[in-house]
Amino acid sequence: MLRLGTVLGSLVCVVLCAGNAAASGFSVARFSGEHGHPTTDNPTALYFNPAALRGNRAELFVDGLVGLRRVTYTRGSQPSDAPDPSDAAGANVGRAELSNWLASPSLWLVVPVSERLVLGGGVFTPFGGPIRWDTRDAFAASPYPGPVDGVSRFHAIEGLSITTYGSVGGSYALSDTWRLGLSLNGMYTTVEDVRAWSGGRNGVVGEGRSFLDVNGFAWGFGAGVFYECECRGFRAGLSYQSRPNVAGGMKLAGKLSNDIGGPSSANVHLHEDLPDVLRAAVAYEPRSDVELRASVAWERWSAFDQQCVTQGDAACTINQDGGQPDGGSVLQNVPRNFRDAMEARAGASVWTSKSVELFSGMGVMSKAVPDETLEAGLPDFFGVTFSLGSRLRLSDALSVAGSLSHIVSPSREAKSQLQSYALPSKLPDASGHYTQSMSYANLNVSVRF
Repeated sequence: MLRLGTVLGSLVCVVLCAGNAAASGFSVARFSGEHGHPTTDNPTALYFNPAALRGNRAELFVDGLVGLRRVTYTRGSQPSDAPDPSDAAGANVGRAELSNWLASPSLWLVVPVSERLVLGGGVFTPFGGPIRWDTRDAFAASPYPGPVDGVSRFHAIEGLSITTYGSVGGSYALSDTWRLGLSLNGMYTTVEDVRAWSGGRNGVVGEGRSFLDVNGFAWGFGAGVFYECECRGFRAGLSYQSRPNVAGGMKLAGKLSNDIGGPSSANVHLHEDLPDVLRAAVAYEPRSDVELRASVAWERWSAFDQQCVTQGDAACTINQDGGQPDGGSVLQNVPRNFRDAMEARAGASVWTSKSVELFSGMGVMSKAVPDETLEAGLPDFFGVTFSLGSRLRLSDALSVAGSLSHIVSPSREAKSQLQSYALPSKLPDASGHYTQSMSYANLNVSVRF
């Protein structure tokens, strides 16, 4: 029996970006830090709300995130566990640790075409990231090759899953106060995953390894509306980002290579979906040197219900119990059953002079992954984010900004249901104690010409 592979990490974003540290599920849209929202005044509006693209000068915007994410997973013995051989006692119990530095760049450009029309383009990664769990030194000399990869190995050893956007769009002014915006997104997704496999259980004897390497393209769109009162003291924005291919999900092509009692490989497709996102925000300037902001996002993570690997070009047909009809071509299905998630943020800026802005913010995000399907390949937490930063206008053409953020997340005690499914959806029990610690920094440079 072959297995799925899809390691989805967390933290900061782009080209190598990581996941649920920055938002619910494995969303990582933290472009420009506290200034990334549907009423922003920088080119990241192309993603957050294309209607907010505005200005009378071309602007090149380079944004980068770097962060440190630590996760632990402590697993006790479970009734469904396979018995350990006497010379590998404790192979499936204990503590797994992940400590990863991550970096993420994005590039944006805005060009005003006329007094009413502004166009923009960008390359960025709003979903996914890399993950790598530490090895377990106590089993380095084990006669069995599997346990050294730790108790997380049947769900994640190492891998990468990212969805990168190449986006173009524009904003058109209907009046001095109202703008409409639209963007078109080309999406490239790649998934690489290495994990252990032992027939849907966690048996050490006969344990093998499997490597999934798939990729593919999809398309989507963004749309929004933006309002700015003539007094320039109040702004509001509402935007929508579609799912990949709008409906029906993604189908990623590639190869599944295994070493389970001997090497083998197969051409496969991975079937999965990502959420559509609805955002709203307001900004208010009670006086010329102070701005207050608030935003909310609803992410429809319920669209991410499973990750299904099929042989060749076959469809993914799964019964309610996780099994498949006779003659089915599903090699492995990972039940996800995510829930819709919300995030709310509030922030403020104070200008100590025309060239110096100090800003701070706080955000609260719900978790998208339920206890029943939580596992080490995709740990997700409720989180509270605290941010502090500044933006310096060095000249009329050049500005730089930087900020530091920390996410506080309570630990999770999960009771897994992954072992209750029938093959090909059956996976080892992932119950246990999960913790996370996350910090990240943002730095961006704006050049106007």
